[in-house]
Amino acid sequence: MFDLIVLTLTDAFFAAIAGLGFAYASSPPKRTLIYSAALAALAHASRFMMLKSEIFSISIATLFASFLVGILGIFFARKLKVPAEIIAFPALLPMVLGIYAYKSILALFSFTNSSEVSQKITYLMLFFDNALTTVAVSLALGVGVSVTLLIFYEQSLMVTRGARCDLNAKQEKNNFKECI
Repeated sequence: MFDLIVLTLTDAFFAAIAGLGFAYASSPPKRTLIYSAALAALAHASRFMMLKSEIFSISIATLFASFLVGILGIFFARKLKVPAEIIAFPALLPMVLGIYAYKSILALFSFTNSSEVSQKITYLMLFFDNALTTVAVSLALGVGVSVTLLIFYEQSLMVTRGARCDLNAKQEKNNFKECI
């Protein structure tokens, strides 16, 4: 049990560093950097725990973790008065599984270089297994965070305005100063 806690905290620490790096590279307001790092750590650690429980597959665990990032991203965005994407998207990037994409390309090259039929079948199965895992995790990342941003779409737009406004009224009047 202690080993699992240490592994989870280590995973969270390195995810926070990666999230901080991705956030810093996109030049957001400096006050949002720590929130992106914290969200990356929390999301990666929660996905890690779901995977260690062996109940969820990697794509389902990623979907739930990215949904968590979206919910907390909206919450922090409201608090900081910035768009949720500034906080949420850098937190998602540490969960991208580059190793599966690398293994699928490696299996594809091995497939083309092999001359034996049994080896070709093995490499082809490895290619599709890794490629489908890469696609499933990528879709889970996009869908998980997008669902929350779509659910709270109007709220995410109002976060940067400083006040709640009816979008229809703004579009009819074309006067945005009333909502600022």
